Amino acid sequence: MLPSSHWSYLGRRGKVAFIHLLLSITGVWCSQVVVPQRVSAVLGKNVTLECRVEVGANLTLTQSSWERRLPSGSVTVAVYNPRFGISIPPEFGNRLYFRSPSSHDATIILENVGFADVGIYTCKVATFPLGNNQASTTVNVLVEPKVYVAAGSAALIDGGNETVVATCIAERARPPAEVSWESNIFGQSEVQLVDDVNGTTSTQVRYLWQPTRHVQGHTLTCVVRHPALQNDFRIPYQLNVQFAPDISVVGYDGDWYVGRENAQMACKANSNPPAHHFRWIRLDSEMPEGVEIMNSTLVFMRPLQRNDSGVYRCEVANDINLRSRDVRILIQDQSQAERSNSIAVAGAVMGAVLALFLIAVFIIVILTARKAPPPAFTDKVIDLPPTHKPPPPYCERAPAVPLGVHASQVAWLCQNLSAERRYELTDRQHPLKTRPGPPGRQAPSQQLPRLEWVGHQSGTERVYINHREHYV
Repeated sequence: MLPSSHWSYLGRRGKVAFIHLLLSITGVWCSQVVVPQRVSAVLGKNVTLECRVEVGANLTLTQSSWERRLPSGSVTVAVYNPRFGISIPPEFGNRLYFRSPSSHDATIILENVGFADVGIYTCKVATFPLGNNQASTTVNVLVEPKVYVAAGSAALIDGGNETVVATCIAERARPPAEVSWESNIFGQSEVQLVDDVNGTTSTQVRYLWQPTRHVQGHTLTCVVRHPALQNDFRIPYQLNVQFAPDISVVGYDGDWYVGRENAQMACKANSNPPAHHFRWIRLDSEMPEGVEIMNSTLVFMRPLQRNDSGVYRCEVANDINLRSRDVRILIQDQSQAERSNSIAVAGAVMGAVLALFLIAVFIIVILTARKAPPPAFTDKVIDLPPTHKPPPPYCERAPAVPLGVHASQVAWLCQNLSAERRYELTDRQHPLKTRPGPPGRQAPSQQLPRLEWVGHQSGTERVYINHREHYV
């Protein structure tokens, strides 16, 4: 059993340990070193190795340093002592220094980084009374690519086969660069990687496309992305498509007439490369006199003549091909304005004559309508369909009787007519035989005229119809 004095000593030691533990937990006696996990350095440029020191209030920083881990062991590359100052080995003396040494900052800067600087670096901090604390970071060297665009080996000719337009190259990058083409001409890309020394890689991206003249002057853009680049690297490349001349003739407006002056036609050509040959010829005849060729313009030095009408051809050539354009010229007797005026006058005259003719016809129709007699009642009736049964044949009809004749007289008249027909037939059969007249044929007290009307009884009214009338 331990004496009481010994127990009292152990109690005091326990209290001190507990206080130290409490102070460590609250940060009064603790220290901490903070560094990034990885640092990327660009070949040939400077790199900053951050080291932030957090020292408790009751601790004293005695020294901060940086060490580099090598296959043979660790070597010190920089030391900062608040009392004795800064110490850097000779091999790093010209390109390594502390940024702002203090009890809270042990950051160093390494200039002109090379592949030999790749490795693990450790920041150590010594404090009193806790001792050493440390943290490590890995330095990786990036190689910024050299970027450029190279044109294809063959010229771009309109209508040619698919060919390499251009190649975008990100040369000797670490890690390999990401390269692409931005374009709206719907070509395709081919990527090729080539390994170089020191772990670098060259990336080549070719752009293939079938050339057409319609995109002459358009731009492709090479885009390169790499960790060593703060922003995307972009290089524009303008397309140069060669094509034969595209010809247009200006100056002839279709209103060339006899006597017009200062007439000329210019031959315009759009081509790549530019045209170097212009020629005017006439196809249907010899070039007329008084016409001169000035560069690409055909100039009529005199007023136009009728025989200037014809087909003219403009020929243009460049390094790609020879093209031509034909123009048919028609020389009118009058200008278009004069022809329009003549047509307008002729139209006005014809319109006036037509108007007078219509007026005359109208007047004649009105006068004829006024002089014509009104239509008779029978004219109106004759066009109507019959409302009664058609009359019997002529031989069966009763004799015509005038209005107001008594029925007995009608009967006597019918008998008389029948007797006359019989005797007429007999005389025709026996012309030499003389026969007395029909018995009892005596003229009535009042001789009736032979009329062509036949009476018919319709109800209480009597209607007389002429048997010679023909009804439709």
